[in-house]
Amino acid sequence: MINLPVGISALAVSFPSIIRTNDYWQQKFPELVAQTQPTRTRLPRNITFTSDHQDLDIWSQEVAPYLSDPFRGNVERRVLASEESSFTLEGRAARDVLSAAKFSPEQVELMMVASLFPEQIGPGHAVCLARQLELNCPAWNLESTCSSALVALQNACALVRTGEYRNVLVVVSQIGSNSVDEQDTLSWSMGDGAGAFLVSSLKSNQGILASKIVHTAATCGAYLHKLVTDEQDKPRLRTRTGENASTLAETAVEFVRNCCEGAMAKAGVTLEQINFFAFNTPTPWYANVCRRALGIAPERTINLYPRYANIGPVLPLANLYHAAIADKIHENDLVLVYTNGATATAAATVMRWGEVPLGPEPAPPISITEGEEEITISSEEVLTTEIIFFTREELLTTALEEWQQKLENYLLKWLAISLQQPLTNLHSQQSLAPLLDSLMAFELKRRIETDLQIQVPIEKLFADSNISQLAELLINQLTLENLINSETDTAENKQAKTREKFSL
Repeated sequence: MINLPVGISALAVSFPSIIRTNDYWQQKFPELVAQTQPTRTRLPRNITFTSDHQDLDIWSQEVAPYLSDPFRGNVERRVLASEESSFTLEGRAARDVLSAAKFSPEQVELMMVASLFPEQIGPGHAVCLARQLELNCPAWNLESTCSSALVALQNACALVRTGEYRNVLVVVSQIGSNSVDEQDTLSWSMGDGAGAFLVSSLKSNQGILASKIVHTAATCGAYLHKLVTDEQDKPRLRTRTGENASTLAETAVEFVRNCCEGAMAKAGVTLEQINFFAFNTPTPWYANVCRRALGIAPERTINLYPRYANIGPVLPLANLYHAAIADKIHENDLVLVYTNGATATAAATVMRWGEVPLGPEPAPPISITEGEEEITISSEEVLTTEIIFFTREELLTTALEEWQQKLENYLLKWLAISLQQPLTNLHSQQSLAPLLDSLMAFELKRRIETDLQIQVPIEKLFADSNISQLAELLINQLTLENLINSETDTAENKQAKTREKFSL
């Protein structure tokens, strides 16, 4: 297909009126906050995990500073007021982008809508939004979780390039605050918001140069969704972390490299030529994971997580919007946008930024300084403590009677680092449940499975068991796997001898 100059020609974002800080949970659910806040002694923030799994170590090193924070890096999030809805946010974003582009509703030739966790359960509401905006064009729904905006952008550009439509209005939203139980710590990370952009022809050499989109089937089961009814007996989706949540960490570096390097290769540009990177920021450490995976300097990207928390498919639009407002991107700059949607798609798009009019600026944060949204290199600020975990192979070379003590020491060492407590504060008879929230449990599960190459059911980490009992479970699994492997080897040897007899 001819790479005609087509891309984002106008952009707007829209957020609800309530800015919810951590005080909300401290006042409403003090017991919940207390559970994630054991007494700690501060240790160096930047922990370097040295192993054969460099991709996973990047994630672990970036998560480590947040494990001592009871709110895990969450600061503010925008949430709906009683009179607000996904319709009001989407409608406002759409009207703002049309106004910025000096477009009338009659000029819009197609609208795509991606609404994540809207109030309405069932088919998407693209047509209802078209009626609200008084559009006279086709309107359809599209969904790919956090990558919805980039997937819609790719589709819209293709349709404009073929001449099917001259312009496409794309609207995306997430209403995360309604999708989680407030007594689940996952709710601390969920925000609400909407964004809209127009796709149309641009000046020569501007617009989308290339995209690389892949499925994220490896993360299936990372989140679970259940239909419930609220206090008014209205149906509502409830989201919680699933058994497979650790794959979000295990695949993060691989996906960002695969998509970003693939998109740049297709666009014929190099990493050094990109002026600005807009990364997915569904967690406070994700931008740094992406930055380190590609090896780029902190000043070439931003992290809006402290201001908005996880706003799903709105993240790339908010990143682009605020980068433009902050004068971090200019006309004709090369920009790379990356998103990762669990159980959906990971996507990277290389674009040459045009002269993009912007909608009104959202309300500023109430408790965040500019420095908190700057990405820094942790190792330049604090001392580094290097931790070397032993591997399965090293454990198997020791006597079986030594395994229990070695595994207990391994678990205690990880907990001491993650909780930022002295090792002397922990002992093997300590119950795990009070020490671990969902983030730490999945980090521990991932660490064990990476180092020892055995599966650990997540419920075992939340059960009423202690460190010594977890070590026993690991020994049993290792012993069972060794037994199965030895029986397999014996069977293969017998088959080989039989084949040798027949050949003779």
